[in-house]
Amino acid sequence: MDIDLINQNLAKANLGKIKKQTSDLARNNLKEKELKEACAGFEAIFLNTMIKSMRDSLPGNALFEESNSMNIYKSMHDQYLTEQLSRGKESIGIRDFLYQQLKDSI
Repeated sequence: MDIDLINQNLAKANLGKIKKQTSDLARNNLKEKELKEACAGFEAIFLNTMIKSMRDSLPGNALFEESNSMNIYKSMHDQYLTEQLSRGKESIGIRDFLYQQLKDSI
C-alpha cells in the first residue's frame, strides 16, 4: 500500500514537470513565431521604403498623367509586393539576419 502511494505521488510529480516543460516549450515556440513575424514585418517596411525611394527617382510618365488615384494604386501595389517579398522563401535576407541576431534575446 505504501509503495502504491509513493508511485502515485511520483507519477503526479512527473506529470507536473512534464506539463511545465510542455507549457514552457509552447511559450518559446510562440515567442519564436512572433519574432519571425516581426522580422518579416521589418523587412517589408525596409523594402517598401526602398521601392518608394526608387519610384520617386524616376521621371514622370509621359503616357498617363499623374493623378492622386494612380499614386494611391502604386502605393498599395508596392505595399502588397513588399509584404509578399518579405514573407516568401526568397526574401532579401534581412528577415533571417535579424532573426539570427535576436533569437538569443527571447
